[in-house]
Order: sequence, then C-alpha cells, then structure tokens
Amino acid sequence: MHRRNFLKLAALSGVSVFSPVAVRRAKAATYPGPFYVMISARGGWDPTYLCDPKPYNEDIAVTLNKRYNFDPMADKAGNIAYAPISFTQADVGYNDASSMDYLMPNQAFFNKHFAELLVLNGINMETNNHFRGVTTMWSGRGEEGLPSAAALLAAIKGPSLPLAFVSSGGYDATQALLPVTRLTSVASFRKLAEANKIDPNNPDSATYHMPGTMDRIRLAQDARLQSLISQSNLPTVSGSQNALYLARNGESLQPIIDLLPETLVDLPGEISDLERMLQQIQFAVAAFEAGLAVSVNLELGGFDTHGNHERNQVRQLAKLLFGIDFLYELANEKGILGELVIMVGSDFGRGPGYNGAAAANGKDHLPVTSAMFMGMGGPGIEGNRVVGATSLDKKQLPQTIDANTLGLLPEEDGGVQLKMADIHTALRRFAGVHNHEYSEQFPLLATEFPTLLTGA
Repeated sequence: MHRRNFLKLAALSGVSVFSPVAVRRAKAATYPGPFYVMISARGGWDPTYLCDPKPYNEDIAVTLNKRYNFDPMADKAGNIAYAPISFTQADVGYNDASSMDYLMPNQAFFNKHFAELLVLNGINMETNNHFRGVTTMWSGRGEEGLPSAAALLAAIKGPSLPLAFVSSGGYDATQALLPVTRLTSVASFRKLAEANKIDPNNPDSATYHMPGTMDRIRLAQDARLQSLISQSNLPTVSGSQNALYLARNGESLQPIIDLLPETLVDLPGEISDLERMLQQIQFAVAAFEAGLAVSVNLELGGFDTHGNHERNQVRQLAKLLFGIDFLYELANEKGILGELVIMVGSDFGRGPGYNGAAAANGKDHLPVTSAMFMGMGGPGIEGNRVVGATSLDKKQLPQTIDANTLGLLPEEDGGVQLKMADIHTALRRFAGVHNHEYSEQFPLLATEFPTLLTGA
C-alpha cells in the first residue's frame, strides 16, 4: 500500500496519524511487547499463486499453474520469488470499481516487504482435513490437546492482562492456560466496554444513566464482588470472580476505547470480509498500544477454492496481502512496529493441478503448504529469505532440506521435510519461551532448525 493510500484509508476510518516516537512516549504500556499476530487464510490457500511460483504448463492434466508466466530471474523481490499475477475488475468479479483499491497484487506486496519477509515453502502438513490442518498450523500438532501458539505466548508473557489473548477466528484453544477474548465484532466490544452509552459507536451518544448514578452502580457491583471473593476458598471460583471483576471494570479497557478511531474502517459491501479484518486489526493495534494484549488471532476466509479458483483464490490472496500491509502501516504509525511479529499461514495448500479443464474448475486439498513470517519483535525475523521448496513435477511434493544450513538436501544425504512442529519449536525458541514450564507441559516432536527464524 502506498503511504498516500494508507493515509486516505486512515482518514476515512477516523485514525489520527502521529509520529511513532510521539505515540510511544505518550502511552505507558502495561505490556511493552513483543506483540504476536497470527493471520489465518482459512480454507487452504494456494502457495503457487503467492510465494511458491511454478512455470506455466500447457498440459492441463499435470499443470501446477495456468494463470501466469513465471520468469525466475524477473519475478522476484530480493531473494523471494513470487507469482506475477495481475488482475482486472472483471477478473475478480467486483461490481464496485472502488473495491479494487483494497486489493494488493503480489508484485506490490513483495517489492515492499521482501526485506523483512521470511517465506517457508514445502511444509508437510501431514493432513488435508480442514480442522486438523488449522490445528496443526497454529499449534504445531494435528491432535487436539495443545494450545495455539498465540495462547501459549500470551499465557507466558502476560497472563494477568485483561485481554492477553484476543481471537477473531482460527484455532484458539488455550488448554486452560488463560482466558481467550473472542472478538468477531469491534462494534460489539464497544457495547460491552461502554455499557452506559445508548450507541457506543457514536461518540456523541447519550447515556442510560447520569454519571453519578453509574458510579454508584459500579461501586455496588464492586462491593458485592469483593464480598463474594472474600468468602471464597476455592482457587477456581476465586479466579472466575476476579475475571468477572475485570470484565465489568470498564476502566481497565478504557485505554483501548480511547485509542480506537471514532469511526472504524468502512469498505464497499462486497468486501465486507476484508472490512471485518481491517477493523479487527484496528482493535489489535489499539490493544497492543495500550499494553493490554500479547497476541491476536486474525482470520480471512474464502480460500477453499474447489471451484472458480482463478477468480476466488486470486481475489482472496489480494485481500489478504492488503490486510497484512494495513497492519504493518498502522503498527508503524502507532509506534509499535518494532515490537510486532507476524505469522501467516493456512490449513494446507491446493493442487497439484486442477480438478477439471473448465474455466470454473478449481484445485482440491494438498497436504503441502507455505507460511510467511515478518517482524522485528524479540530478536527479529531475518528477512529476504526463502527456506524450503516443492518439486516442479505434477506431484508438487515437499523438498527435503538440511536442518543446519537450511539449503536443499536430498533425503538420502540426511535431508528432512519441514513440518509445523519444527516451525513451532523454532517459534518458541525465537520468543524465548522454549524452556518455560508451559512449553514443557505441551511438548512437540520436532527436528531442531537452529536458524530457521533468526537466520543466525
């Protein structure tokens, strides 16, 4: 996204844009970072249309790509190759021309972000089942019983925060390590946090009660809760009562309300799914800026393209990239980009090849996929790198790599396939939580890739 476009969108949503240094000094954060954002492309994206491009092949029976002509020398940003897909309004099926302003082509995204971007290709997901795929992508293991990475990080780094882990979708199991705040509507959050306003989304709204009356109601609620807590000897009951106190205490959430724009992002109706994602990003950045959250799950659906692959997959990927870029720009404007870590993934991949020769056909589930990381939080993701690959033949299989050098290495010479357990083990080490008791409580059977995220 060009800066002028971000500023235009910020103005439409009521965001006030300040210098990062000024904002950071103005806010005393309870939790200063790093902040973790997990973005799920729900349904199973197609990496060959994104970060694992394949040469054009005329043979429909075995083709991995019939949409673009890939030039390995030209279609790359830094060291990262991308699928050079362009599209028109007709290609993506939009009625409103203004909707096109909120799609970001691969070329624009990778040219802008390659320096901080790490691409992992050829990941063996070990499943092509949606539920198991989502569980594997975000916990490191397909079986139920592990917390999501976002929950684990929040439980270790900020368990007492009011909104330590916020989930707007995706796999958000916590295994009782901490509560999860599920947020599908930012407008609904305002209703909860500003319960005395008749219309919380209107800054000039009238209230149900006069301020003095509302103060007396809160005092009565607090007194009753304190009485109940003092009489409770069971830790679980006491913890639940404390959670109720936090939930009712609007003052603890007021910093987020103050940091949210008065008017949230408003997009054309045919891209309402992206509108929800951008509003949730606005909330996430406000929660991070206020120091009240550690990790956030975000989700954009629509990637299960068994049909109309050429239209729907291209459209959803372009929305996804716009959303990631919006997060990057907003975090930068608010002064927290240097503490942000982003992981992007999907249930699995798609292919190999198409399930028919007609234009409206699609690609089916493939248990091989890609993931992307970017961010400067913690030791920093080493960008401008691609690790792993898939074969160019019709099977589109994961290549094996050297766990130490990360270069391609045949299996007979000791090469191993990259799996999500390996990636989550590296993420835990990157975040400095690999030796924590919670990590040991939920172990992963993994190959150690010492330099996977940090590059050194």
